[in-house]
Order: sequence, then C-alpha cells, then structure tokens
Amino acid sequence: MTAHDLDLPYAQLDLGVREESEFQLTSVSSTVVVTGPCPRCQGAGRTEFPLGVVGSKGMPWKRDKPLTPEKRSAVVADEVLYCECGFGHPELPEGALFVGCGAYWRIKPASGSGT
Repeated sequence: MTAHDLDLPYAQLDLGVREESEFQLTSVSSTVVVTGPCPRCQGAGRTEFPLGVVGSKGMPWKRDKPLTPEKRSAVVADEVLYCECGFGHPELPEGALFVGCGAYWRIKPASGSGT
C-alpha cells in the first residue's frame, strides 16, 4: 500500500472511471459502504450511500434483505465519489465541501454484475 501523500496540493481533478476492484463495497443495513484509498493522494476513505428515501417507511421486506454484490455495484455505478481522506491538503479552499485532496471519480461495476 502506498503512503498517504500529505504534501499533495488540493486540486479539483476528475480521475475518470476507476475499477471496482480498487475499493471494497460492503453493505450495512440499507446502506452501501465504499472504502479504499483515494486514487490521487492514497488517503483512506469511506463513503456511505443510503438506499431509499430518508424518513420514509419504505418496504421493510426489501430493506431487510442483504444486498448482493450486483446490487452494491449498481448503487455506486451512478455515484460520484470524492476524496474524503480528512486531511486538509495544502491550498484546500476555505469552506470546501469535502476535506481531502480535491479528486473525484466514478466506479465501474465489476464485470458480471449485470449493470
């Protein structure tokens, strides 16, 4: 594993589409959790994507079913992930929405995921 590059200056950079194998996708209750290093600064990150509408009762029989790897892949395929390493890189703008190096990317679903 590469060390976190703390000296890397903040820059909003689109890193394109990354392979799902670079990250770990798990599910906790009705939430897909993506963990892994930022592809730019290598800082550890964790992003959660809750399923359903916040505050709604939803459909409990669906909400309580474990999410398959295919469903987890489908959830994150439509999302943009941001570096959330939590380190204030040099030149981080005041009021930045995400504390990290400024990189952002999407995740390409693993082959065979059906998406």
